[in-house]
Amino acid sequence: MQLNVSQNLNTSQRQELTMAPQQIQALAILQADVQELEQRIAQEVAVNPLLEFVTPGQEVLEADLHAGDRRSPEEITEDLRAQMIEGDESLSEALQEDFSELYLDNYLGELYRRRPDAEAEERRKYFFDSAVAETSLQDYLEAQIREAVAGDQQLFALCLEVVGNLDDAGYLRSSAAEMARQLELPEEEIAKAIALLQSLEPAGLAARDLRECLLLQLERNGEKGSIAWDIVDRHLEDLARNRLPLIAKEVDADLDEVKEAQARIQQLSPKPGLALSSATAPVIIPDVYIEKNADAQWTVRMNNEIIPRVAINQEYLDKLNDPALPAADRHFLRDKQQAANQLLWAIDQRQSTLEKITILLVNFQREFLEHGDSHLRPLVMATLADTLGLHETTISRAIANKYVSTPMGVFPFKHFFTTGYSNADSGEEVSSRAVRQRIAALIQQENPRKPLSDQKISQLLQAEGLTVARRTVAKYRDEENIPAASLRRQH
Repeated sequence: MQLNVSQNLNTSQRQELTMAPQQIQALAILQADVQELEQRIAQEVAVNPLLEFVTPGQEVLEADLHAGDRRSPEEITEDLRAQMIEGDESLSEALQEDFSELYLDNYLGELYRRRPDAEAEERRKYFFDSAVAETSLQDYLEAQIREAVAGDQQLFALCLEVVGNLDDAGYLRSSAAEMARQLELPEEEIAKAIALLQSLEPAGLAARDLRECLLLQLERNGEKGSIAWDIVDRHLEDLARNRLPLIAKEVDADLDEVKEAQARIQQLSPKPGLALSSATAPVIIPDVYIEKNADAQWTVRMNNEIIPRVAINQEYLDKLNDPALPAADRHFLRDKQQAANQLLWAIDQRQSTLEKITILLVNFQREFLEHGDSHLRPLVMATLADTLGLHETTISRAIANKYVSTPMGVFPFKHFFTTGYSNADSGEEVSSRAVRQRIAALIQQENPRKPLSDQKISQLLQAEGLTVARRTVAKYRDEENIPAASLRRQH
């Protein structure tokens, strides 16, 4: 009997990049917006007895655990402030100096001094507590329904069911037949409830489509049978396509009367429910302020007041020096101390990184700060990443969902990053946002009876030294919410 033994050894080598929990935490804090950061800090304080919120006037621990050449983010950024953002080479050198990566591979766990200020704490609370609860569409209608039904509880309950089928814009999501089947009620009762809702404020609610919504508003204003009514009822698509001469012929009216009716229709609300919808835009809280000081120099000020202040609990920390402390308890407190240090370090790095990015933005976009979007320079994240010695994705994370207040208004950080074009005449780089503004300006100056086509705009830009394709013009025009030439034409 012959035994053949075959042994195959397959080996493979694979490289994987793994991240420690503290690295993941640092990146999450870097990317978090203010509200997310507040939630994350609250979660950490809830599970870590060594962490506590700092109240106004409370003493805060300062632990210089690792003395040496390493400076805190506060010290680094203080040096940067001293540069007064003059834009010289020393600024870039200062930015590079002692700037550690956010991957925490050299984590030291310093605690930095935090000086609580009663006024600052009050301002921070104001940011989060001052938002007044919005009256929802349902709440607003419920009060009107209660008065309209005059004690008819069955009709009141049915109307609330129909209100539950309204979208944020105030339109019915389900037909009367569908609601009748769902509620196992006669369709006539559903129709009665819908009619009652259509009689409430604001006018145009509980419509099935745009046509009905606009007709309800015209009827409420006593304009049933008017030219505007006729246009909405039978020629809404032609109106959307700006076919005014055709509409004039169909409704047997002169062109001026149709124009007046068009202006009247444009005053109506296509989404009446949004005026009371709870889905309102969130309050934007700037993370950073770019301001001019008394010497007319640009300065960067971090909005640290909106970030909860946390520190190490001295009482628990003192227990680590107690020789009678059981080994298990000592190990537990050491772990929590390290976790607390990591959190404080990550928060400081988040603020420090965002400040450095903002300082560079001031240098790159100085003309924007003085003159607005038309002077925005082309800028990509890789440019800042190279200057700061960071990865491009770190820049992307640092500015995600964050806002900066400038003399030109409050903008998301991503507003300052844009592609661009080279002006063939001057050789200057022009941002795509500036090109969009130029397109809007050309359209604003056009003859309304002979509006500029996208191709004509492309040719005009070419004459100014900017090569922008017709399709790109159309794209930028759409981004500026400007209709096509055929819809801009005035008859």
